[in-house]
Amino acid sequence: MTKFTQVPGLLDIDATHGDDFLFTLDFDINLTSYTFVANIITVSTNVLVPLVVTNIDLSLGQISISLAKATLSGLANATHHWTLDWTVGGKTRRVLAGEFKIIDYP
Repeated sequence: MTKFTQVPGLLDIDATHGDDFLFTLDFDINLTSYTFVANIITVSTNVLVPLVVTNIDLSLGQISISLAKATLSGLANATHHWTLDWTVGGKTRRVLAGEFKIIDYP
């Protein structure tokens, strides 16, 4: 019997408290007609903190997610969750999710 699974890919992220955060994602498809929403979900309050999604080269499937130092500094040193959703043709799908760990290095 064939099995079909449509779950987000797992991508855990570690970031340093007090730094700017930037991570480039490279999908293997043309994303020209896609829109994106990415969020961190804080563990203590379940508040959504938007990640900035920047289109690098959608025809090559490249975007980045980022968070300014001031915003990242306002989050607790903890393991939060994060998600990336894309919308195309009126359909939204969660494509990536995982832990977003904020660590305080001296």
